[in-house]
Amino acid sequence: MLTAQQSASEFLMECKGRMETSPVMHHEFLQRFESEYLTKAQLRKFAAQWYKTARGHKEAFPAIIYNIRNDDIRFDLIEILNEEYGNGDREQIHSRLLKRFLTALEISDEEVEREETLPAVKNFGDEVLRIWRDGDPVYAFGLHFALEFLASALHVHFAGGLQKYPFLTEYDKQYFNYHKVAEQQHADFSENGMLIYASDVESQSLLAEGVGKGINLLGNLWDSFHTHIFEAPA
Repeated sequence: MLTAQQSASEFLMECKGRMETSPVMHHEFLQRFESEYLTKAQLRKFAAQWYKTARGHKEAFPAIIYNIRNDDIRFDLIEILNEEYGNGDREQIHSRLLKRFLTALEISDEEVEREETLPAVKNFGDEVLRIWRDGDPVYAFGLHFALEFLASALHVHFAGGLQKYPFLTEYDKQYFNYHKVAEQQHADFSENGMLIYASDVESQSLLAEGVGKGINLLGNLWDSFHTHIFEAPA
């Protein structure tokens, strides 16, 4: 008979395997972004919508810290939040690193706000906030883990894709180059919370539901990005 910890470990491996084999992990949009040479107009469209997506995630993140009551899991979440805010260095706040990319593409704050937000981007931010703030904390954490785990792949695609453009400096790309490593670390941090919650077998269905929600939200997001950047008129 499996011990609770072994059962939790097996459940975690099943969740990771589910995501690794999901089309979302290496979505067609991510692959094309990495392999194809995008025009500056396409890069600008990507930058504005990705900034809105990242902003929605950033604004929602403190809500899950409030929602989670387990101090060991909350500890790990606070570590992630501290890193997102530059580990004490205001110049390294991640949203400011991302702004460098927009500045390199000559996108102002006003232009970002004028740009119509894709429905999938708005839905992503709204749903993540709703679940992290008001949802069952175990379900909310399953969603968090999925987003961190899937982000470990998407940022590799983004960082690799941006290497093709000589007009982008390392300073401009720091957000993406940093996150291709940081998101893997965040996913590793979050495995602890998955194991803690999954040690209660009754919680595993809620965690799995949260993982499924993350797959669904990012799948819809990438479908929308693909249409917006590769299929919509310039």
